Amino acid sequence: MEDTNRQRVLRHLQDEEVQARIHSTIERARNDATITIGRAAELFGFKESKLREMQSLNLLNPIRKESGQRQYTRDDLDKLAIIRELIDSKYGLQEIPNDIDILWRSLHSANVSRGQSEDDSAFAPIDVRIESEQELVFWRYYAPQALRMSLMLIRENLPNTTVGLVLPLHRQANEVIPTSETISMLGESLVGWLKSDGSTHILYTPCPSFQFPTDYFIYPLVRMGQEEWSESPEDATLIVLERPDRRLRKLSLNAPFVKLIRRLLSRLYQEASIMRACFGPGMRDERVSATNMSEIAGFQDVILEGLADLVVWLGGKTAHGEDRWRFCTILLPDTPIESLPLQQRRLNTRAQSANGPYVLGASDLSPDKSKTSVSIRAFQSGRVIYRPEISLKERMPVFVDVEGNIKSNIAVPIGAESGQPVGVLYVASDELHAFPKDDQQFLRVIGRFVENMLNTYNSRLQVTQDLRSLMRTPEVVDIFFNEFLSENSFMSDLESLLLNLHSSFEGIAEKVDSFSDGQKPAESHDVVSFIGLDVDDQEGIASRYGDQIMRHLSKAIGLRIQEYIVSLVTRSANCQLYYMYANRFYLILRGISLEKACEIAGKLQRSLSGNISLKRSEVADSVLIIPDITVHLAVSSYKREKLRQLLEESSSVVDISTKISQQLDSVLKQGLDEGGKVIKAYDKALHAFETWGNV
Repeated sequence: MEDTNRQRVLRHLQDEEVQARIHSTIERARNDATITIGRAAELFGFKESKLREMQSLNLLNPIRKESGQRQYTRDDLDKLAIIRELIDSKYGLQEIPNDIDILWRSLHSANVSRGQSEDDSAFAPIDVRIESEQELVFWRYYAPQALRMSLMLIRENLPNTTVGLVLPLHRQANEVIPTSETISMLGESLVGWLKSDGSTHILYTPCPSFQFPTDYFIYPLVRMGQEEWSESPEDATLIVLERPDRRLRKLSLNAPFVKLIRRLLSRLYQEASIMRACFGPGMRDERVSATNMSEIAGFQDVILEGLADLVVWLGGKTAHGEDRWRFCTILLPDTPIESLPLQQRRLNTRAQSANGPYVLGASDLSPDKSKTSVSIRAFQSGRVIYRPEISLKERMPVFVDVEGNIKSNIAVPIGAESGQPVGVLYVASDELHAFPKDDQQFLRVIGRFVENMLNTYNSRLQVTQDLRSLMRTPEVVDIFFNEFLSENSFMSDLESLLLNLHSSFEGIAEKVDSFSDGQKPAESHDVVSFIGLDVDDQEGIASRYGDQIMRHLSKAIGLRIQEYIVSLVTRSANCQLYYMYANRFYLILRGISLEKACEIAGKLQRSLSGNISLKRSEVADSVLIIPDITVHLAVSSYKREKLRQLLEESSSVVDISTKISQQLDSVLKQGLDEGGKVIKAYDKALHAFETWGNV
């Protein structure tokens, strides 16, 4: 039995993730471990009075326990080792710089740059280094998010003001608040900086300072009005602001804002060693997370799982030392947002805290079968659904079997501020009334962090989608209009037409065999015509239905033009349709006279006028009818002699092509300015464009 247990333990310890967690725990314990002043003095051969003298000279900055006893961290011990060496080398305490540890680290960094590092991690195998970065991934995401959100909360009433936050990682809350000149006394700190342009900077510094200290004022994180306060700070967090005379307003913070900021930042103090590893000097590996949450079932995403764990941790403890909130889950739709109506989408568990009861990627909530689920209701309503006291009659047996007899729960829709929610943050508790208003404020912020991460994932995934098409057809970006030739094709075909004119007009003006009405144009060999078409009242349609519907409308109009042209021209080579931009289309009609082109334009105008039906999604009967659509058109025509004249006047084919295109644009604008519903055609007698019918 003992050998069996030994083998089981050995197999468990061989797992790379287990090893990474153990190494991380060991490192955290080493960083957070402290020793008494007596033990520190004994280790380095000093008297305790000598250590107190070093502290009075700001050479050391030990932390103090609640009992008032000094405790020395690993950083303090490292600094003592340097001081011991200097004292043994006959340097006096007054001669040793306060930032001697920084000087030592800078020397160490220089050695690293010359390849003299003693840190074996720089030479670790690639796969080992990648796995060792796993734990830092979450904190590299959360710390900047928490600091930025906190800075934005502080700057809520200070628009366009530069704001900073300084988190001294080893300082007690009740110590004297430094000035901008004495801020270096804080020692090792994490800094968040929000500039007036909205950009955020996160940095670690072992000794904070300012080049121009008089430009800044330091304030504690407390409730205040007009930068005056009376209460003592509960943590060591400090606010940095520009001088009052450089700002339009003074800072005021109410209690809920202060409480939320403290809550967001509190865990950063607990992870001081990780903050140093994430943002301190030295080698940094870059990790870009881009999890496809809709396709990888059961995949444990480090950042989302970390946020779920953080929610439970920041929920606090009960009087018995247990988590006040039992678990947290993040639920996302199991199908793409646009594929089903909101009321038909199922929710799937994609991330949860360490003690979550669900199975990632396999636990679904169906709108049909889980109507009592607060998560489904929050997702469909876009509102926070909170049950301060859960009725057993409301809970389905399946929820009781999985979650147990929880006493209260809450579901926060993710992303509902911008319209359609993208998921739900669900938290359950064994206590009644476990989610008062301040908890709801906190969970709303965490919901935004989740939304930010999901949007980041989607953006990163989108960048790498369909790379094969990018390589094959780099000129095509939006494949939505792939059925139509592009503006580039229009200009290219027009230039080719002009270039071939000198050698043989027959190569560009093919004879039209017949039309649907049986008539043939008189000048089939010697003429090319153009039709430009645009939709009336585009701004009004866009304001009523939105840009996405306008895209679908453009495509529907283009497809209708294609279908109608087939019935007008028997040989497709004689007529080509081009989608230019917005709702604008051009046609090149080879061998078709101006009169015939005007007839075609009139038939197109009648065909496109009226109601147009659009299919909004893949769901059956999901149709939107856009009423009273009208169009305006421009028609121009060039005989071979006119084109040759243009070539003689200008040697640049590009210039002539541009002139023809710009003329169509200009005439279309004339039609729009006249109120639309018109066809503007070139009048040969007047040498101008007139409304067709008077030509």
